Amino acid sequence: MNEHISNQRESLFSTDGQKRNRKRTGLSLRWKFPLVLAALLLFTVGVLSWLVLTGIRTSQTEQMERGLKRQAEIVEMRVKQSYLLGVSPSSEAFMKKQAPQLAVELGVSSNMRVILYDRKGHEVGNSLPLAFRTDVSQALSYALQGKIAYITEGSTIIYLAPLQGPEGLLGVVQLHTSIEAQQQFYQAIARLFLWTGGAVLVLSFILGLGYVSRQTRDIGRLTRASEQISAGHYPEARLLRRQDELGRLDEGMLQMSHVIRESITALENEKLRLEEAVQRLRELEQQQKSFIGNISHELKTPLTSIQAYADLLDMYGDDPELVREARESIHKEAKRLYELVEDSLRLSVLDKYDFELHAEEVDLHSLLEDAGSRIRGKAAKRGLHFSIDAVPAKVWGDPKHLMHIVLNLLDNAVKYNRDGGWMTLSSRVERDTVIVYVRNSGPWIPREKWEMIFEPFATLSHDRSRQDSGTGLGLPLARRLAERMGGELHLTASGDGVIENANENGQGNEFSLKLPLLVFDSSLSTD
Repeated sequence: MNEHISNQRESLFSTDGQKRNRKRTGLSLRWKFPLVLAALLLFTVGVLSWLVLTGIRTSQTEQMERGLKRQAEIVEMRVKQSYLLGVSPSSEAFMKKQAPQLAVELGVSSNMRVILYDRKGHEVGNSLPLAFRTDVSQALSYALQGKIAYITEGSTIIYLAPLQGPEGLLGVVQLHTSIEAQQQFYQAIARLFLWTGGAVLVLSFILGLGYVSRQTRDIGRLTRASEQISAGHYPEARLLRRQDELGRLDEGMLQMSHVIRESITALENEKLRLEEAVQRLRELEQQQKSFIGNISHELKTPLTSIQAYADLLDMYGDDPELVREARESIHKEAKRLYELVEDSLRLSVLDKYDFELHAEEVDLHSLLEDAGSRIRGKAAKRGLHFSIDAVPAKVWGDPKHLMHIVLNLLDNAVKYNRDGGWMTLSSRVERDTVIVYVRNSGPWIPREKWEMIFEPFATLSHDRSRQDSGTGLGLPLARRLAERMGGELHLTASGDGVIENANENGQGNEFSLKLPLLVFDSSLSTD
């Protein structure tokens, strides 16, 4: 074995000697690093320049658009005021009669060229009638449809906006403004970036070359030290007095025990992860036992009732009233058992697997109206005042599961309510989220139990006990279905002041379902 090691060393020495004797080709690190640094600086300066210039251009555009929009609103207000104060029988007659004078007045006050069109697209007023005319027919057609359009022509912006009157579209205003000053400012900033970037690049290259030269000298010392270690000559002291990466590399060459300590630390971390995994398995085992205990209790209650009525039928089968009562109770308990098994299976699948969703574009407004129509009869039986106020919006989700969630919330709003009370179904849009609210006049729920009701088989006080054969799995299933579709389901209010301007005193509960918004048509929403 010693001979083998000796032969290995001789082979290494021979190979190292051959490598050292080879003719070195290519650029050294002394030049590679400054060149890479220069390339990085060039890229950075270029990207920053592009970002700043893009930001300036965007800011100038937004400022220009805001100013023109504000000026168009002033023009619209002035034209509308003149129309309301005038006696013209129609908007066409008003524009034909008043537009020339209004165009001149607005042009003087805004320091812009102002052209007015009637709602048929005919020019009826021009503050500078002898000036050069530009073909704006395409943009004018957009403006006549109630849209804003503008054209950039050299250093001039031609802006067209609809003028709305009390009875609809009065016409279109065309504004002319110059952006020459903005263009000159943009070009000046671009030249400044060009000269500044070039100066920074040259200076950085010179400074980087001097800095890298020192680094390459230290790297050369470490290279020679590694060659000595490979030859069996170990340094007794650190070669570099540095605190950066090269200093740590120098220290690592002397203290190989650091690798052993890192290995031990890695083993301890792995042990901690295994202990956490074992603890998690124990928690899951405890949850499984609790689930089995709860579902056993829930199954036992209807089965006991069914068994009792079966015994009564066996003893008093000739009693028609008893037969009718037993039939209704057995049917009711059997239905509860079926719902319990169905909800348990769904909840189990959601916990264990990635539940399959058939997502598509869903018209939430239509879905809420459909759900409301399904529950309206049940609410009427208890004398509940039920109202719907939904905004037009579209979401991406599974319509079947969305309907299940909404119906579950509405069904609970009927079950856990007082006779003659109220319940509402509404929705609103907040940024990129649509929120569905289900509110009712039921008994309030203590704040500390708001999350408890979303746990399987959760029970509350007697005033919130499961009536109408509730399984205690509806809300947990609804929340998990909502989460699978990227949404959230919470109880967001309970007690006084839940519903503003309610028929009663605003007392009740509020559940909110948040879903990612896909499309919101604000033009269809009502005030």
